[in-house]
Amino acid sequence: MEDAFSRGEIEHLLQFQKKYFPELHQAAKDDNIILFLGAGLAKMYGCLLWEEMAKELSKILRKNDIISYAEEDILYRESQNDPRKVISICDSLCKNRGKSSIYVDTIKDAIKIKDTEHENLKEIYELIFSIDPKAYLTTNLDSGIKNYSSSRISSNQKIYNCTSPSDKRVIEELSYQIFKDGNIIYLHGNEENIENSILTVEKYLEFYSDKGSFLKDLFSKIDGFIVFIGYGLKEWDVIEKIYKIYKSNAGFSKKVITGCLLSPIFKHEITKFNLEQSYYKPFGIQSVPYLIDDEGYNALKRVLKNLKTALDGSRLYVYDLLEEIEEI
Repeated sequence: MEDAFSRGEIEHLLQFQKKYFPELHQAAKDDNIILFLGAGLAKMYGCLLWEEMAKELSKILRKNDIISYAEEDILYRESQNDPRKVISICDSLCKNRGKSSIYVDTIKDAIKIKDTEHENLKEIYELIFSIDPKAYLTTNLDSGIKNYSSSRISSNQKIYNCTSPSDKRVIEELSYQIFKDGNIIYLHGNEENIENSILTVEKYLEFYSDKGSFLKDLFSKIDGFIVFIGYGLKEWDVIEKIYKIYKSNAGFSKKVITGCLLSPIFKHEITKFNLEQSYYKPFGIQSVPYLIDDEGYNALKRVLKNLKTALDGSRLYVYDLLEEIEEI
């Protein structure tokens, strides 16, 4: 599977067979899978992506006479290249004018669930929950996973917000042992505390700075196989944390895969995808493509069904063995 992918090879890979994904299947047997959910999921029910959020902010600031038409045009164009920079500028301009509520309200509206009756999305979340990972980690700010999991939350399952001072204290008191019981962990905050969420450059640098050990200690407790869904793995500081997990698992002689990245692509992007494979390998991530030419991002539903079937097969081996032991 190292060579150029054809459509047939992609479909074959998407069966998630053990010979191509040994670490994934071992993690299934050990109940040691962590799902990392990104903005690709939130986009499906109407939340704005970074670039869209930055453009929306520049429009709202112009509408409220905080910036001129020329300034809006500059920020709107810059949103394509550096949306976090534009979001940071908009936040600063609102604060300087004593209108922080405009920034907060715009962000809240940008991450609001707008398509609550999206049938495919409900099925996708059902599949995500049925994978039954030991924890969910997300950089999304919206309430999607919390809303869709409300009927499934067990007595042991908790929701943690890593930008909430009170939640951080609890996590520290628990010695960061929160990757268990199907816990939901909001890495960059959520809509309940937009003011503390990791959106601006200043917040990002402060959150990931070396002066605090919170994130270092948190990521050091991740010992599972990570499956990235709807997440492009483009944030350098997250990559650094994943790389350290990879190095601690791999040692100096044996190379292992610490996670897989489900990557939606169009057929004409296969060549680009092949080149990017060498980018992910050094930090232990196996990128798995699925074509969206026909179904769009709803193709994820089929991919998750295949993944669940493959993982259930590995888990059944353990259950069957236990049944044999009980019979004996």
